[in-house]
Order: sequence, then C-alpha cells, then structure tokens
Amino acid sequence: MNAKKALRVLALTLALVFMFSAVAAAATPSIIYYKNAEGKVVQADYQAALDRAVAGNTALLDALKKAFVDAQDNFRDIMVKNDDGSVVDWKKALADKKSYQEAMADSNYAGTEPAHELELVLDESGSAVEQPAWPVEMEGLPVISYSGLTEKYYATITIKAEYVDKVTAVTIAGQAATRLQNEPNKWRAEVPAGTTAESLAGKIVITVQEPPAPGQWPAEMEGLPVISYSGLTEKYYATITIKAEYVDKVTAVTIADQAATRLQNEPNKWRAEVPAGTTAESLAGKIVITVQEPPAPGPVGAIKEILAKLDVVFGQTYVYVFLNEGVEAASVTANGQELQYNAEKQRWEGVLNNLKVGDPVKVVVTTTEGSSDEGTATVVAMGS
Repeated sequence: MNAKKALRVLALTLALVFMFSAVAAAATPSIIYYKNAEGKVVQADYQAALDRAVAGNTALLDALKKAFVDAQDNFRDIMVKNDDGSVVDWKKALADKKSYQEAMADSNYAGTEPAHELELVLDESGSAVEQPAWPVEMEGLPVISYSGLTEKYYATITIKAEYVDKVTAVTIAGQAATRLQNEPNKWRAEVPAGTTAESLAGKIVITVQEPPAPGQWPAEMEGLPVISYSGLTEKYYATITIKAEYVDKVTAVTIADQAATRLQNEPNKWRAEVPAGTTAESLAGKIVITVQEPPAPGPVGAIKEILAKLDVVFGQTYVYVFLNEGVEAASVTANGQELQYNAEKQRWEGVLNNLKVGDPVKVVVTTTEGSSDEGTATVVAMGS
C-alpha cells in the first residue's frame, strides 16, 4: 500500500475513532486552514459549511472535504482552529496516528493560526471557489496612495454602510489604522512602498462590536442606548428605544439605577441622566424595563424545530434547537447537556459525542416563565 493510500485509510479510520471515542471534546473545529496545490494557505469556515449543510446546501462542505483530503494525500499543512481559540496541527497528528481528541489534549500537537491569502467560499453561482481573503465588513479593495506632504504610502479601506457604526478598530498589515474624520466609512494606515492592494489579502483585521449576550439587554429594547450631551443643562443622557410591540406596555424604565422619563414627542423613547464617560456598552445589564404583567403562564409549546446532524469527519453531532417566536428560554439541554444560545442565528446549539445515525436526542426547554417543553430528534448524517 503506497503512502497516499495509507494516509487516506488512516483518515477514514480516524473518522470512525472520532465517532465512537469516549473522550468528550472540550472544543469543536471551527476554522480549517490548508495549503492548496499552489502552496497558498486557504481559510475555510468549517462551521459555516456545516450550517449550510444543515440547511440542505452541501456545496461548501463537499468542496472543503475534497480540499481537505487533497491536502492530506499530498502531505501539505493543515491547521484546525477550535471554537475556544486553540489550534491543532492536524498534519502532525495524522502522521502520529492520533485522534482529534488526543491531539487536542496533547500540547505537542498545538499549532498556530497561520496568515492566509485565500478563503474557500461560495460565489454568486453557488460554486465553491478559492478567492482573495477580505473581511466581510469591507467594500471593494484597498486603495494605495502616496502623500507628498508626509512622503509616505497609505492604504485606505472602505467599510460597508451596515457596519460603519459597528467598527471599533482596524489594522492593515499589522499597522493600526485611523478613521478619516470627514469620511467615517474609511480607515487608513501607513504601508511600505511597493505595497499593492492584492498583497494585503488576509492582512486586514476589522474589529466590530460583539452582539450582546442573551440577558444583557432587555427584550423590549431596540438597538443600543444613545449617549448625548446637553449644552443647556451641561449633563449627559442615555436614551433607549422601545420596540413597537412594547411601546404601549412599558410602564417604567431605569438606566443605571436612574429613573428614566418618556419623551413627550417620541413615546417609544425613554431618557435618563448618566455620568460623564458613560458608554452604550457600559450600560449592558443595567437597564430595567417594566411592562404590564402578562397573564399567569399555562402550558407552552416552546420548541419549533430540533436538528441533530452527525459530522462523520470529526465524529461529533451538532444539535440545533429553534424556539417558537416570543419564547424565551432560561435553559435548553440535549441528552442532559447544556446548550448555548447563538444570538446571531437565534438558536440554541451544542455538540454531542458518542452518537451514531439513528440515535435519539432528547431536548428539554425551560422557559423564563418557569414552564417546560420536551422534544426528541433522530440523529442523521450531515447533508441529509
């Protein structure tokens, strides 16, 4: 048996080891970096590929698996980044015939997240392609310019309209960029002479405000608080906006322990005085909205849908629980394991080990009102 075939058999064997391993994984694969045939590092969002496969579109996952096997067969570098930030040198682990759980637990197989020039994505036609890596918040390519005043070169990037108010920092090729005063959608940093727009692929990092965790902001609130200063009173104020469906139900609001007042001409807004230096983010968890008490809770059908998808490559079952509109959960478990809430995708999710296709997954939802709901799903293979 030649080396390539032996490695392919090993990879398939390890997939089965993942599936039946008794070791509970502390983290799950999130991003995969591999070298392609041209020797360029490609970033592939493994979780995004799984999410698409769950929804029925396996194009990205199929392409990733093909590229993954090709890199294995040709002994090229593969690094796997987990959702806890750790990185596994998968090429080294494969060479030593280690399972993924064993590699995660052994510091000898700890890798470093590589810089990447390309990313594996779906194009407009739905086909998987390797294209230059640019942040999703960026519009177009960087613009390289020269200043005769400073005798230096600069790279300027443009932020998409929907992200302008969310971006808090930008680095370009390791240099901190500054926001242009008259064009808040643009950030600029000094770059070496000879820099091209294409050479900056994979070297631009954009930091945005993280979405608040469940419970940080009241469900009745829309957006973040707005901090303002009044020259008339020489004081600072925080103003919050109430969602349309709650405007007539809100009876009181406190902001950082200060009683807020409803604005006379804008009944969906409440305002309270705050200390100088207060930021919107610093008010997380400090806003209390009182609404008319709902009637006593009765039986509730909390669960809308349960999905349990087995990833045969890494042997882990991804469980996704979707709740009915208006239901707020205090906790959700799958086979007794606590799930975590994904605010961006509005679902509860988690990873179970030691399951196979056909196994049942029991989900229990406990709502914030104290009622509960149960449901069961059957494990199916990813992509089915």
